[in-house]
Parts: sequence; C-alpha cells; structure tokens
Amino acid sequence: MENSTVHEISNNSDRQILQFTTEPSAFFDPTWQLALTFEFYFQYAIIAIGVFGTAANAFVLYALVAYHVQETKKRAINLLMINQNLLDLSSCVFLIISFCVKVRNYYLTGTLGYFLCTIFISESSAYCSLHGSIINLTPAEPR
Repeated sequence: MENSTVHEISNNSDRQILQFTTEPSAFFDPTWQLALTFEFYFQYAIIAIGVFGTAANAFVLYALVAYHVQETKKRAINLLMINQNLLDLSSCVFLIISFCVKVRNYYLTGTLGYFLCTIFISESSAYCSLHGSIINLTPAEPR
C-alpha cells in the first residue's frame, strides 16, 4: 500500500485495533503542497520587498539628513519628514528580520525563544513601527 495510513478504531484497555486505509494523508495532498510552495515563495518575495524598501528609505533618509545639516534655517517640516522616513525604515528592517526568522524556522525554547516569538515571529515589531508611521501622518488638531 503506497499511501496507506493508520487509523485507530478503538482503545480497549491495553489493546488497540488499527485499520489501514488507502486514502492519502493531508501531507501528500497536492493542493496543500501547492499552497505551501506559494507561501514559501511569497515569504521570500516579502523579504525582497523589505530589502528594497530599506535601501530606498536609507537613501532618502541620508539625503534628508544631509540637507537638514547644510541648511542654515532649520525648519520643523524637515524634522517631521526625517521622523517619518526613520519610522518607515525601521518598519522595513523589522519586516526583513521577522520574515528571515520565519523562513529559517528556528526551534524556539526558553526565554530567547519566547522573545523571538513575541517580537519577530508574530511580526509585532513591524506592526508597531508601521502603526507609529501611520500615527505620525495624522494631522494635529488645530488650536
């Protein structure tokens, strides 16, 4: 039997009755394999987008800081743009770290495993910086 699986029929005290079936298990289902393949490649695509976003935001941040340092009359608008770009840059960096940890598929145990799971695998660090970026874009109330 090529794709035979074992199903437990009953459990009478110490005796188990097992039945062999020829139905394919979920692991060998081609639909699930296709979905897992797409998920795998989408994770690498997200990492590539994060790398491109990090490079673009780092370049823009460098240009804004260089312009702000050279300008004799400092304006608050430049500082707000630098702050926004820094939040976007940190969001991209956390996105890269989160998906690299997910793709690597570490076995997480102990305190370090709990930290990695709550901060990076749940993507809470990327979401926090993304929400901070959105909040930074909201206008202040007029006085």
